[in-house]
Amino acid sequence: MTENITQLLDDASARVDSALETFLQKDDIAVENLHDGLLYSLGLDQEDPAIRGKRIRPALCLVTCECLGGKGDAALPFAMAVELMHNFFLVHDDIQDGDPFRRGRPSAWKRYGIAHSINIGDFLFTKVFDAFLSGSESTPDLNLQFSLLKLLVETLEYTHIGQAQDMNALRRRDMTLDDYLEIVTNKTGYYLAAPMLGGAQIAGASQATLDALQQLGKFVGPVFQIVDDTIDLTHGKGRDTVGSDIREGKRSYLAVYAASKATPEEKEELYDILDLPREETSRAHIQRVAAIYEKYGAIDAGRAYCKQLMEQAHAVMADTPAPLRDTMMAIFDHMLERKN
Repeated sequence: MTENITQLLDDASARVDSALETFLQKDDIAVENLHDGLLYSLGLDQEDPAIRGKRIRPALCLVTCECLGGKGDAALPFAMAVELMHNFFLVHDDIQDGDPFRRGRPSAWKRYGIAHSINIGDFLFTKVFDAFLSGSESTPDLNLQFSLLKLLVETLEYTHIGQAQDMNALRRRDMTLDDYLEIVTNKTGYYLAAPMLGGAQIAGASQATLDALQQLGKFVGPVFQIVDDTIDLTHGKGRDTVGSDIREGKRSYLAVYAASKATPEEKEELYDILDLPREETSRAHIQRVAAIYEKYGAIDAGRAYCKQLMEQAHAVMADTPAPLRDTMMAIFDHMLERKN
């Protein structure tokens, strides 16, 4: 089943890449430090698929549509819009976090500088709506177009709210797990549900199915983020080293959980390290934080919580059409085990 799911997602991702390449070729001009920056951010400047990311969100859009009997090609414009939105977020997020690497090579801001990268991110943002509108002729239903546009706008709004909450959490020492869950639901949950909802709407899904997919996003979004938090500490995320979240001072699930269990002295030490400037955070600091996480079983606790969330995800999808339910849950069960 794992091989089948991997192949399904890879095939959908390849279709999105092909559509993006065709779509982006329509520009009549190519401005230095803009169009090349856009291609660089999307990983379309080279043939290596590793620098393009997983394309999981647009793949979910196509797969959802087809599982519900729709035509995947009809969902491609929305899928492209979702992927462009994702990379818009990443370009700006790397600037805000000071992350010098993305997908195994310099982040856009390290390659092009901060000023150009802000503009590249904004250009990606305009391309979100350009890609969406490219499907207007194949989607003549104005009500559907309006509903999809509203979905994009709401996703942007919630993700920006989550990002602001995430940045506001830096240097906080009173974070609870409920606070963490609210942040990641806003920052990740809505934006993981959006491609599934878009694909489902294009396929003509029932309101009950749409409601289930919305709830699914709220469960699997935090799962995706907690797994990401763990990967950062154990395998890295295509960045320069493991522990990038610690260097950023990020209030990850691991940090918040460990702080809730640690002694007052350990909690203070943990937050003192997290609050160091990035350039002053040494490998020894990262190892010390990792030791605190290990002492209190933070990684195991995160995995256990993810399993609880996945049980709830399975429950909300129980009454959806079998092809959708079985495929989506196989995908997200597979994602729970990912290492990168």
